[in-house]
Amino acid sequence: MTKKRLFPGKSVILMICLMFLAAKAFAADQLKIREYERLLLDDAGCADVEILLTRSEELSGALSLDNLTPEELLPAVRLGIFYHNLSVHGAGQGHRGYAKKAVAVLTGVHHHPDLPEELRPISGAFLGSSLALAGNEALNPVNKIKHVKDGLKYLDAAVKKYGRDSYFPLFFRANVGTALPWFFFREKTAVKDYLALADWYNREPERIPAGIMASVFLHLGDYYKSEKKLDKAVTYWRKAWQLDPDGEVGAQAKELLELFEG
Repeated sequence: MTKKRLFPGKSVILMICLMFLAAKAFAADQLKIREYERLLLDDAGCADVEILLTRSEELSGALSLDNLTPEELLPAVRLGIFYHNLSVHGAGQGHRGYAKKAVAVLTGVHHHPDLPEELRPISGAFLGSSLALAGNEALNPVNKIKHVKDGLKYLDAAVKKYGRDSYFPLFFRANVGTALPWFFFREKTAVKDYLALADWYNREPERIPAGIMASVFLHLGDYYKSEKKLDKAVTYWRKAWQLDPDGEVGAQAKELLELFEG
């Protein structure tokens, strides 16, 4: 008994239906990614050490970090972000060891089987950055290199998989690449990431927050200054200042403009 073949018209209709359903699912994913970005943006930008200490203590006491439930995954990502930011902003005040704490929390979250796919761009970006920070905190040179390389692997994976869906992986890989010593050879990749964010912002200015883009433009200006391309540097510093006229990044950009603008 031979199977009846589908008529070509039915095949085309079936393919169109499948493509439509896939497009709807992708659109839903994009909306969820944006929702998580909005939810976590304030946490990601928090630099107040006292607030970070208070919020991290509250969350760590409320979570079962050794056995996270699905409902605890988003709060655990927030805790990892607070620890990450304490490593960045609190080390100068004597608050050490928070990069290691961030790595421990975010590793458990990022590899949790119930973590929503839409949260992975953010958890992967912060995990990669936290590992790089742990490298900075480590005393053993071998551990320093290992942590940084592990962090770059997570950042590269996040950009490869989610770089077109979320600005977090590109932004954090660029920031880490800019901060690393020259012998990691990540500056060109960082500039490429910043330029990708600039192109994205030009296409969809509402997609990436102004505060993020001000930092991107400031870094691009600094890079082109180092390349002795002052016209480009001034263009990017001006954009940074225009986006953040009353903020810290804008103040840095304005100072550079006053020094180098003709």
